[in-house]
Amino acid sequence: MAQPLANRDRDRQLSTGKVAKALSVTPDTVLKWIKSGRLPAIRTAGGHYRVAREEVDRLVASDSGLHEPPNKRKFVHCWEFYGTGGSPNARCLDCLVYRAQAIRCYEMSGLEAETGYVGAYCTTSCDECEYFRDVVRGCRKVLIVSESSDLRQRLRDDSAGSSLEVKFADSEYECSAACAEFKPDYVVIDGALSKRERSSLCSHVSADPRIPGVTIILAMPESGSTVTASEEGVDRAVPRTLDLAELERHITRLEVKPRTTV
Repeated sequence: MAQPLANRDRDRQLSTGKVAKALSVTPDTVLKWIKSGRLPAIRTAGGHYRVAREEVDRLVASDSGLHEPPNKRKFVHCWEFYGTGGSPNARCLDCLVYRAQAIRCYEMSGLEAETGYVGAYCTTSCDECEYFRDVVRGCRKVLIVSESSDLRQRLRDDSAGSSLEVKFADSEYECSAACAEFKPDYVVIDGALSKRERSSLCSHVSADPRIPGVTIILAMPESGSTVTASEEGVDRAVPRTLDLAELERHITRLEVKPRTTV
């Protein structure tokens, strides 16, 4: 968790924009590194991140620092994000999210107070939550399974400007290997596959103990099979023509629950 910025340290600190320019990456990538703990940072009173020049020099001098596989990052829970030094503040200790050590706090935001959900730092919606904007949206892993090289290439071309972390598989075997190594939060299955192939993929992905709680999305052709999401055992059916920005909006709608007054 980033620490407050002292006035005397201000001249030695770089903004995320300057860090991104120095490392030839996007500002979103810098934020992901900060949130994952790979890039130490401090925080201004206004909530902006600042990175010490020494930390930037360390990454520049180490290729492994810049290219470390994303699945090695450290996940940040909501109570760590809002806590002090990674420890929860007192107001989080009684919350069901902390007691259950839940990863997806945003999926519990619709619970009633009687369940033990406190939501101490919740606002009117997850879209307005700093943790949801800075951490959740920057840490979503999506595995796209399709035999179509055209579809994979089209979405791969989109991935550079997306906050989603995307990996592709062209077979059930590659999908299984990716579930073990990549550990996706979402698996998008090409609806152009045969019904038998889709059903087999959905069955194996949903039952895979390595990715508990994974969400399955079916990308269906606009004109074709009438199979619905529920019939395939997936959480949502989306158009096969969608781009990653549209996919991200669908994912956000799946995640965000109406805020319950507590």
